[in-house]
Amino acid sequence: ALTIRRVEDGDLSARNGPMRARDEIGRVASHLDDLLDQVQERDAELNRRVEQRTAELHDANAKLEETYRQLVMSEKLASIGEITAGVAHEINNPVAVIQGNVDVMRETLGDAAKPVDTELALIDRQVMRIGAIVGKLLQFARPGDYAGYDNAVDPGPLVADCLTLVEHVFARKDITVTTRFSPCPEVRIEPGELQQVVINLIVNAVQAMGDAGRLLLELGPEPRDGTDGVALVVEDTGPGIPPDRLASVFDPFFTTKQGEGTGLGLSISQSLVQRAGGLITAENHESGARFTVWLPATAPSED
Repeated sequence: ALTIRRVEDGDLSARNGPMRARDEIGRVASHLDDLLDQVQERDAELNRRVEQRTAELHDANAKLEETYRQLVMSEKLASIGEITAGVAHEINNPVAVIQGNVDVMRETLGDAAKPVDTELALIDRQVMRIGAIVGKLLQFARPGDYAGYDNAVDPGPLVADCLTLVEHVFARKDITVTTRFSPCPEVRIEPGELQQVVINLIVNAVQAMGDAGRLLLELGPEPRDGTDGVALVVEDTGPGIPPDRLASVFDPFFTTKQGEGTGLGLSISQSLVQRAGGLITAENHESGARFTVWLPATAPSED
């Protein structure tokens, strides 16, 4: 009776224990213990299944939220891209007029233009700067116009080359670079585009750390949802991304460096990665920011 009351109160571990008596009451008590063992095992199994289903539901919900966010961002990019393309072309026209007239001035004045060579060269540089910005605007607005590569790429050597290309960014800075590269399957993306994404992430990380810090580049195979792929992690020890701005880092023209750059670097990177069938995400870790680029592996039949 005591065991039954404990079970009624929710204690499934209650047992009668070994019975000395081997009469009918003893057999009933022993059988009751066996039944309670089965009930407790089934209850534990049910709890395990509930926990597993809850975890699976949580993962599925997180993936759904990320997919929805990516779709919303894609629509934003498409809408802003239409406007941006028009603005870029409108900027190109007066810039071409300025550069053309500067060239005419040089030809007309000849040697007489030497006293203002410095000023004319400054105009040239600023016109080139405007041209570079317009190029980024157009690449952001019409990323498909810059595509045209249809071969598989080994990401390992390409990422390693990117570090060499940005060595000047580390000059006179106390920044330790750590690389953890594992053999990876090939991916299908234009090498220059992947290089652009990687360099942008490295430069952003170095700028965030200032004069000192640690930069980690981790590259390795990573399947997702049954699809083989490659993940590149770029992690810094900077101040991280403010939580209230974490969801906006890939927005067009978003920048934490007011007055510097166009704020298009991460937007363009996202467009390039998405067009290759991949995904780029941003998060904070215990001591800085972490960006992850995932790209699907080239199918064996495509090699």
